[in-house]
Amino acid sequence: MTKKLSSLLLTFLMLFTFYNCKTTQKTTVEAAKNIPYFTFTTLDGKRFTKDSFDRERIKFIYYFNSECEHCEKQGSWLAKDISTLDNLEVVFISFEEMDAIKNYRDKYNFNRDNITFLQDSRLTFSDKFGVEKFPSILIYNKKGKLIQKFEGETKVKDLLKYIN
Repeated sequence: MTKKLSSLLLTFLMLFTFYNCKTTQKTTVEAAKNIPYFTFTTLDGKRFTKDSFDRERIKFIYYFNSECEHCEKQGSWLAKDISTLDNLEVVFISFEEMDAIKNYRDKYNFNRDNITFLQDSRLTFSDKFGVEKFPSILIYNKKGKLIQKFEGETKVKDLLKYIN
C-alpha cells in the first residue's frame, strides 16, 4: 500500500511539474498585490514567514523547480548576472525535497548572503502568490507591495527595469 501511495504521489508531482513548466505565456491569475502571510522552511530547518523579510530592501522572489528546463535556463541567466541583484533580498522557493533545492543552489553557486532558499512543503506558494508557471519571479518593494510579476523565462535585463 505504501509503495502504491508513494508511486501515486510521485506521478502527481511529475505531472504538476510538467504542467507548470511552460515558457512565457500570459496568464489570467493575478499576483498577490502585497506579500501574503506564509510559512516556509529554510534549508537549515527554520521557519521563514512574511515577517522574516528585511524591511529595508526590495524583495526578489523566484519560484522554481530544478527539473524544469526553463528553470535551468533561468538559473543560468541569473547566475551569470547575480551581482546585479546584490542590493536586493533574493528568495528562491521550491516545493521539492531539500536535497534537490540544495543541488540547484550549488549548481549555480547561489551561495550569497542576500539569497535565501525556502521549501514550500505544503504546496501553498502558487495559490498565495498567484502564479501558475515555473519559473516565476515576483518583485516587491520595501513595503511588500508588488512591483512586477514575471512567469516563464525572463532575461535579466528585463528584470533590471523594475529593480533599479
